[in-house]
Amino acid sequence: MVKVGHLVPVTIVKALPNYDSYLTLIAGTELLALLPKKYANRIFRIGDTTLAAIFQMEGNRITLSQKSPQYIRKLMELIFSPLLREGKIQVKRAAMVAKCKFAKVAIESLNDTDPVKQCLPYLKAAKQYTDDTITLVRYSNDIKEYIVNALSPAPPEMVGKVIHFKSSGEADVYVDSAYVGLFLGKGGANVASAAKLTGVAINIKCSVLDSVNC
Repeated sequence: MVKVGHLVPVTIVKALPNYDSYLTLIAGTELLALLPKKYANRIFRIGDTTLAAIFQMEGNRITLSQKSPQYIRKLMELIFSPLLREGKIQVKRAAMVAKCKFAKVAIESLNDTDPVKQCLPYLKAAKQYTDDTITLVRYSNDIKEYIVNALSPAPPEMVGKVIHFKSSGEADVYVDSAYVGLFLGKGGANVASAAKLTGVAINIKCSVLDSVNC
């Protein structure tokens, strides 16, 4: 039985120009599903096979997506399955920002080994299912450490201080003024995706020593 959030293999059956979608057949079933082109990560031809996540189910109407956090998380669980089966890592969360071509995925180590280093050899397998750039983030129970990790690929050594306001769900992250742009990312996408990944509203600020120049 398919459910919302499930990752399913599908075959492209037809292009539906009136709906600007692809009609797909879910493998191993007789169920048809729509993959809106705005939710597809590439242009498909009839007969192509791919993976997609069940985004929505309304009666007999099933809508798929390849541009949702659920899709990225399930895809990571698939390609990291050897590590998951061996109890080495856990995929904690995935985050994306609309119209950006990258996603972040938080990975927790269950064997006291760097989770990113464990997962990197498998990550190239994701390229056949998504053209988004995926940044792996080290999950931490220490919220300040997790926030800094989530701002990757901005350099963590350029973070001077993190002040977490638990009551408001916000954090001020003070960084070297020369690197503010890297922490924010193009159009603010890096800090926005980090905020979604951590569940904390992140404010990037110049470090105290550089405040005069900001």
